[in-house]
Amino acid sequence: MHGMKSFIFSRETLCTISDDAFKQCGNMMSNLLVINASPRGDASAGNMAANIFLEALPDTVALTRLDLFDAGLPEVTVEVTSAKMKYAMGMDLDEEEAKQWSVITALVEQFVQADNYLFVIPMWNFSIPYKLKQYIDLITHPGLTFTRDENGPKGLASGAATVIYSRGGDYSPKDGKPDPYDFQSPYFGAWASLVGLGPVSEVAVQTTMAGPDVLAKILEGQKPQLVGMARALASS
Repeated sequence: MHGMKSFIFSRETLCTISDDAFKQCGNMMSNLLVINASPRGDASAGNMAANIFLEALPDTVALTRLDLFDAGLPEVTVEVTSAKMKYAMGMDLDEEEAKQWSVITALVEQFVQADNYLFVIPMWNFSIPYKLKQYIDLITHPGLTFTRDENGPKGLASGAATVIYSRGGDYSPKDGKPDPYDFQSPYFGAWASLVGLGPVSEVAVQTTMAGPDVLAKILEGQKPQLVGMARALASS
């Protein structure tokens, strides 16, 4: 993670940038941060849907992709928790705390610098994958991704978020009420609001365990929505 670099991709350009600043082509384009929480690569139903969305984007949108299962996310150590508390209280960090905290702040900087966001989130045991929860815990800190005053929390990130949920079954609302087993979208939606993302547009790719033919029909049916959302994002 030390010396971590982000990669911005477009159909015509490839720019490598440090986490300290966006340079050259990053300044000329809007940057979409793609956060993939699936370890399944191209076999992921969520990534299949994401590809439809991404292919509809114009060349003026640059992509920074973060695959959470391949990113080598740091662990939350005693030093990290100590650094968090000292940072919040305005205290000096020791050398090891500062070293580990710098990795956290690099992740935060990458996150808050994005103009817009695309999240690919499979449902695992009715909720989100543990790597996404780890990432959320790593970047969610008062003074870095949100503040709080007498009116409540205020996010320090900004930009529209497109969220693609993939689910083996159907967890749509039932009889006008949220599905009691859906802890995926309520949790993630609450977190997105906390850090300042909005508007948040959701696409649910459901019944993915019904087989490839069914999945292909589901994706074909959702293609107009995904393309429309991509074009709306690009024009915003």
